[in-house]
Amino acid sequence: MTAFVLKWLKKFWKWGRFGLLAFLVYFIFCLPNELFTAEYSTVVEDQNGQVLMAHIAGDGQWRFPPSDSIPVKFKTALIEFEDRRFEKHLGVSLLAIGRAMVQNIRSKRVVSGGSTLSMQVIRMSRNRKGRRLIDKLREMVMALRLETRYSKEEILGLHAAHAPFGGNVVGLEAASWRYFGHSAHRLSWAESATLAVLPNAPSLMHLGKNRQALKNKRNRLLGRLLQHGRLTQLEYETAISEPLPEKPKPLPQLTPHYLAYQSMQGKSGTRIKSTLSYGLQQGVQNVVGRNYEINRHKRINNLSVVVLNVKTSEVLAYVGNTPCGEQDKNHVDIVQAPRSTGSILKPFLYAKAMDFGAITPNMLLPDYPTRINGYSPQNYEDSYDGMVPASEALARSLNIPAVRLLSEYGVTRFKQNLEDLGLTTLFRPAEQYGLSLILGGAEATLWDLAHAYANLSRSAQPSQSEGSVSPSVAFEILEAMSAVNRPSIEMYWNRFDNKQRIAWKTGTSYGARDAWAIGVTQDYVVAVWAGNATGEGVTGMTGSSTAAPVMFEVFQLLPRSTWYTRPNRDMKYVSVCRSSGQRKGIHCDDVEKRWLPNSCLSSHSCVFHQSITVSKTSGERVFATCETPANIERQPWFVLPTAAENYYKIKHPDYSVLPDFKTGCQQSEEGLEILYPLRNSVIKVPKLLNSDKGHVIFEAVHRQEDAELFWYIDERFITTTKDIHQVNVQPKTGTHVLTITDGIGHKVKRQFRVI
Repeated sequence: MTAFVLKWLKKFWKWGRFGLLAFLVYFIFCLPNELFTAEYSTVVEDQNGQVLMAHIAGDGQWRFPPSDSIPVKFKTALIEFEDRRFEKHLGVSLLAIGRAMVQNIRSKRVVSGGSTLSMQVIRMSRNRKGRRLIDKLREMVMALRLETRYSKEEILGLHAAHAPFGGNVVGLEAASWRYFGHSAHRLSWAESATLAVLPNAPSLMHLGKNRQALKNKRNRLLGRLLQHGRLTQLEYETAISEPLPEKPKPLPQLTPHYLAYQSMQGKSGTRIKSTLSYGLQQGVQNVVGRNYEINRHKRINNLSVVVLNVKTSEVLAYVGNTPCGEQDKNHVDIVQAPRSTGSILKPFLYAKAMDFGAITPNMLLPDYPTRINGYSPQNYEDSYDGMVPASEALARSLNIPAVRLLSEYGVTRFKQNLEDLGLTTLFRPAEQYGLSLILGGAEATLWDLAHAYANLSRSAQPSQSEGSVSPSVAFEILEAMSAVNRPSIEMYWNRFDNKQRIAWKTGTSYGARDAWAIGVTQDYVVAVWAGNATGEGVTGMTGSSTAAPVMFEVFQLLPRSTWYTRPNRDMKYVSVCRSSGQRKGIHCDDVEKRWLPNSCLSSHSCVFHQSITVSKTSGERVFATCETPANIERQPWFVLPTAAENYYKIKHPDYSVLPDFKTGCQQSEEGLEILYPLRNSVIKVPKLLNSDKGHVIFEAVHRQEDAELFWYIDERFITTTKDIHQVNVQPKTGTHVLTITDGIGHKVKRQFRVI
């Protein structure tokens, strides 16, 4: 008998070892690497964790990604209802299983499974529906293994994220928003108890049916919480008096285009912890909605706004489009859509040219009809100042000074500057953009432009990271942009509440297809685009009248910012010619002291003040060869290009043109010569095949290769030329006088007759 027992024990030990080893192997590997493979909703949260937007998961379920923490009230209610010994057991509760067996025997049917929360997590991960014993045993083993891999808090998180709450609502966070309209961390005791009992039988009782049974179940749980000291009497009475919600609530939909943008960045199905501000996003959304109602009657259907934090470049508000219909392309995210830039790039050209030393803040720039290699830009109002300070040209967004400045600075260099600033849509070679680059010949996104303007604002703050230009240059550019003396086309600016100083720029693309307004302070950038996503232009739409009002409304939602401090360390206090804005030259007679950026110290001194010789008696210009030395005196004279004088005098009546030469004094033409027409030419203007009047080509040469020539017929200004001095003209029948001058006043004339 003893031998038989020993033999039996040996066999048991032999096979028991294999069984134990097999169990250990199964125990170790029974859990998959990824417990849940379900698809999740895409959720956008603001900087404080408030849900801004959620998109349903790919399988049609509202299932939020697991949260980092579980609300204390829900955790307390769930443990009390489902697994009171959760904190003490190792995944399986023998007491719960024993109690379930007794209940099932008494009821002669399965009424309780004795499952712990850990076992429920395993069951949900396996998506088991039936109640087979083998499944229960397997889940008990897996629950034990679960406890070795995850903490108790993590197990609760998995349960809360994947428990069914009725219909297509899965997980605590989704249920909290769908049933109560707020975050799970704001759940009351009554709401927490409701959601704690709901996953127990979501198909039998929910908000749509068996509501009284659900309420009774909730109240019994609240009573147990009171009994065990989890609730005070007042909290209990308050909780049981709360009604159940009537029907599921819609989830917040504040950032549809931002969610789509983030999804394109590979964040679909995740919890996106954004830098957006819930209150500001809602406020900007309201501003866009109000202006949409105003603009749509003008056939302006789309509008977008971005607000950035200057110091961090973090986006605080992102509205990609208006609440328009599908016919107006409400799905288009204008923030990321390339659109024609209009004049919105001008501040960067002025900044780069000043940083390069090509201009000073108030240096006079040409503003008269110009033709460069066949390109003839026009000012918006078709008016000209002759010469205008750079700061004023920028504030008034004059086209001709900007085009001429770009011609001198270089299109290729400026395109590279824009790319370095982060503009990602300049795909064509520089020569294809040409000088139109500064007037809307290129496309940019509101996103890129907002970040570029944030860079400009940071550049003006030496304490910030290094910007794209020197602090002093950025300061001067922002000073110019903050000027309130706007042109008449921007007459709407004075309707805006100017409680704080804002540097702002508007732009309107060709054909009034795009209206821009971007404003900056030390702390914020507000960038606005208005127009039609279809590309349809709207007569009369401008950046000032359409986009700027929105920009100023949004600024009123933001805290006030102080103005920039002048960075004197990056500047020098020097003498500047008051009339020209350039550094003092040897002939300047009216000088003022002002701060100039260090980069401007390499710019040339004043070229507009010249020393001329005049007759003491007549005041006429003379040379030593035609006047006695005793009757000659030298005078400093402010001399503008001939083409600028007529326009300049209109706004500056005190401007004095150069005196005429005294009769008998030979004027030096300094290599300026007319090649055609010849002296006293008789010209016949040809007719084209369609009988239209053709052109004749007049031509001149100048000894200086880079000289600019100004052309007049019968004292009426025609155009300017540079490099190649040829002009196509259609003169009328009769006798005319052609006059050509260069930039320093040398002049030649030629009479001709047209038959």
